[in-house]
Amino acid sequence: MKTFIVALGAVAVLLAVAVPGYVLKKKKMVGEDCMPSLSKILLYVCQPCLSVYTFKSATFSAAMLGRIGIFALLALLVQILMLGIAFLLFRRRMKNPLYRIMTIACSLGNCAFFGIPILEALFPETAAGLLIYTSVYAIIMNIIGWTLAAAIISQNLKYVSVKKIFLNPAMFSLLIAIPFFVFEIPLPESVDSMVALIGRMSTPISMLIMGMRLATTNFKQMFTTKQIYISIAMKQFLMPILALLMIVFLPVDSGMKAVLYIICCCPVASVVLNFSEILGEGQKEAASTVLLSTILSILTLPIMTLLLPLL
Repeated sequence: MKTFIVALGAVAVLLAVAVPGYVLKKKKMVGEDCMPSLSKILLYVCQPCLSVYTFKSATFSAAMLGRIGIFALLALLVQILMLGIAFLLFRRRMKNPLYRIMTIACSLGNCAFFGIPILEALFPETAAGLLIYTSVYAIIMNIIGWTLAAAIISQNLKYVSVKKIFLNPAMFSLLIAIPFFVFEIPLPESVDSMVALIGRMSTPISMLIMGMRLATTNFKQMFTTKQIYISIAMKQFLMPILALLMIVFLPVDSGMKAVLYIICCCPVASVVLNFSEILGEGQKEAASTVLLSTILSILTLPIMTLLLPLL
């Protein structure tokens, strides 16, 4: 019950951060170009700093490298499994953009911007050594996003290529972070603090954007589109349960298990909307899915944390 209360409080705080964005947009105090501009800052400034911050939070060793490799494999398996299940369920309706968005929404979760503060709230004493896993998960998720997810949304297999796997923002962030982790490159204290500060800005900026998007959303359409609830249930209930079944008996670090499970409990990632906007397909459906998923996470995530003791 303690984890339920902590998770509930952490999610409530995150959602509260979206309120100023909603109010500013409703009052027309920010323009239409604000969201794309903030998204670019998030993608090209905050995300690389967040990667460096999370990788520097862990101490490099051969054992740690092995754990990262195992976690990357588990993250890949659970996401591909969910994507495959969703694709099989919706494959006959892929002409409708809604079902394409539903398919990728079942698999892609808000692992970093949402996952990191939740992990820090649930595991305040050990979170520092666990945050690196969120970046590893995000890298795997973005590789899937730029390839399989992009191919599903666009209905074009050209996106499934080696180029798309290695040439994407997440990989660039990894290339920046890896040297600091492997070679334990020290940074001046002021620079280190600046990197940590900018990296941790990712969550509030992400939630402010979420609030602004919410202000432009048709609430009736968002809450009454029944299909969206299906994809949210699959993402926030089925995916964590599958992850739990996959890892519960594995002889691996319990912290690693907990991180994978919590990340799988997180709501649909905002990159689902980003991909739909880039590819020009299903933007309204993606916005509704991401927003409703995030709102409902105040119930679903605390409920799912009740299963944490099984790990």
